Amino acid sequence: MMKTKRIKTVPELIAKEFVAVLLACSILVFVSTVIDAPMGGPANIDGIPMESVKAPWIFVGIQQMLRILPPDLGGIIIPLLAITLLTLGPIVIIRNSFRSIIFYGVLVSGTILTVWGYLS
Repeated sequence: MMKTKRIKTVPELIAKEFVAVLLACSILVFVSTVIDAPMGGPANIDGIPMESVKAPWIFVGIQQMLRILPPDLGGIIIPLLAITLLTLGPIVIIRNSFRSIIFYGVLVSGTILTVWGYLS
């Protein structure tokens, strides 16, 4: 007779997750009180040069595409196509290899554009 392995869920798993969340939050609070955030000086009333303007990290890839491509293509069509491919991937019945190629292609291109935008 084969013995089935039990998976701990309630309350053992929830207690472990709660302890992990408390530990992560306490580490975050400690680090944020010890290390100052790299804030710049006060805003310049004359304006900021366009070369030094950077988007939040999640939009740097789109900002980098807007520097290279026309606004309609780099700011609307390509991001919507990427989001559509990622959301339709599990629904559409396609081979797993093609699905993983789409996923990793969007992931790698987004990462490359984000890093390139921050470095430039």
